[in-house]
Amino acid sequence: MAKDTAATRAPASESLPGPADPLFLRQAGAGYHLLRDPLRYLPAVRRRYGPVSGLPARRPRIVFVLGAEEARDVLTDAAFTVDSFRHLRMPPGSPMRLLTSGLLGLNGPMHRRHRQAMRGAFSPRQVGRHAGTILRVTDEVLTGWPAKGVVDLHGELAALVTRASMATMAGLDTRQDAERLHGLMVRLGAAAGHPLTALLPVAAPGTPYRRMHALAGEAEKVLRGIVARRRAGGGADLLSKLVRPPEPGEGEERLGDDELIAEAYTILCQDSVASSLFWTLVLLDRHRPWWHAVHQEVLAVVGHEPPTPELVERMPVLDQVIKESQRLLPPAGFVVRFAGEGAAAGGFPVRPGAMTVISSYVAHRDARVFPDPHRFLPERWTGEPAPGYFPFGFGPHSCIGRALALLEMKLVLTRIMQLCPVVLEPGARVDPVVRISLVPGRPVRARVLAAGADEVPAPGPVAGELTRMVRISGERTS
Repeated sequence: MAKDTAATRAPASESLPGPADPLFLRQAGAGYHLLRDPLRYLPAVRRRYGPVSGLPARRPRIVFVLGAEEARDVLTDAAFTVDSFRHLRMPPGSPMRLLTSGLLGLNGPMHRRHRQAMRGAFSPRQVGRHAGTILRVTDEVLTGWPAKGVVDLHGELAALVTRASMATMAGLDTRQDAERLHGLMVRLGAAAGHPLTALLPVAAPGTPYRRMHALAGEAEKVLRGIVARRRAGGGADLLSKLVRPPEPGEGEERLGDDELIAEAYTILCQDSVASSLFWTLVLLDRHRPWWHAVHQEVLAVVGHEPPTPELVERMPVLDQVIKESQRLLPPAGFVVRFAGEGAAAGGFPVRPGAMTVISSYVAHRDARVFPDPHRFLPERWTGEPAPGYFPFGFGPHSCIGRALALLEMKLVLTRIMQLCPVVLEPGARVDPVVRISLVPGRPVRARVLAAGADEVPAPGPVAGELTRMVRISGERTS
């Protein structure tokens, strides 16, 4: 087993810690394991070979960067580029090529141009204006929870976030419109993520590849109509902000219709906020002193009135809990970069073209940066974030929607604690899996408590992979 210090020694050759692979079988297996079970595979790679390793060890085609500070260095290094859809065959001029030509596939000057054009719409000042919309949708969804008594927690949060996101980003203010577009995005994502789409790129009837392109055509048509309506009439949503002429002093250029459609697809097909909300509530349930601390802070700072962006920023306990939840169970299991000329990771040179795998899930468990890394310890967030902490990515390709995501999480969590606090049903099985975002592998049922309930049920037992991933005092691992 390689020691962590191995990654800090600059070698004389292009060899990294890792296995030989003369028949390329391990490389084929790596792709399979990354798709099937990265939450077991990547920690095992880290334990065996250290924070930086290669496959094969000599002139690797795949490089694993799984240490906290090593990952941060790669994410901020211009020698590593993004190309999130490289594995898909997309003919020039096809709808899928158009939809995937946004920030997730751009580098260099074009990436900077798009990001600059979008910066104003996603600034903290601008996203704060959407608090009222987020709260209205949240209250409409939460109103139905007490009557249900027990809810599918992730399913309900995903529905809530979908409606809020569609309203704030695209101005789709009705449940039917939001669910229709979201359903289209979900089906398109499933077709694009199907293993056969990359392995069998043939437009034969019944193939996932053909289904992907057909759904992309539908999505382009819907998004083009939304952009056209925003140009004609405008609105208060983020897309309307992007199509309007820049305000005095902004100095921003505007994107064309095709560019707006690509960026609309990028920002509308994400479910990371629902993921983060779910895992925060699950971890609070498993750590009841923090559950009560958040509940008391909400009552002390906000009381029973609707929260505002200013008030939620005055809640340090809530902030600490969200940070620690996103450290242990970050929205994205892993991301990929591609090495260019002069790329290096942890002091090791990386050959051009090598696929570089970075995992915040593994890096956030780096004991060199996060002592006692498998425990939920919100108190560790009393100062500046650690240098290896990147739930929203890091560097030029960090999530541009970070401010909106954090505001939405804080508003929704506050409102849940005010109106209908939840605890997990005893015997729940919680299995985190990677499906674009980190989500539960099966429905997890939660009990809805009455607002201001005097008694909160004691935490019941839970089973599943969560008990292996997070060390909870008094609970046995499964």
